[in-house]
Amino acid sequence: MTGIDTAAFFGAVLKTIASTRNHSTDQGEYDSGVLEPARRIRESEKEVGDRPLSSAEAEQVLGLLETTLRTKRTPDEEREYYLQYIEKVAGISRASLSVSGW
Repeated sequence: MTGIDTAAFFGAVLKTIASTRNHSTDQGEYDSGVLEPARRIRESEKEVGDRPLSSAEAEQVLGLLETTLRTKRTPDEEREYYLQYIEKVAGISRASLSVSGW
């Protein structure tokens, strides 16, 4: 995928997970819906390394991010703010991915 800053993309996604408030009180849900997807994102980051990120990989990571935001019950406006932030920082466009309907 050309034009995407892979390091900035992963950094912005992980920053989003870390900085969004958790509005849920279910620890089991948090473990499976936030901690596990965040772990998988970090694993993907290591696997990708310095090579360009594919569209499928970006879609998968954004899908995991969406899982964490829904689990945390992040309001729609805040989710949209963070997605726009990720697009801007990483040079990615949701319109070019299959996640444009968020």
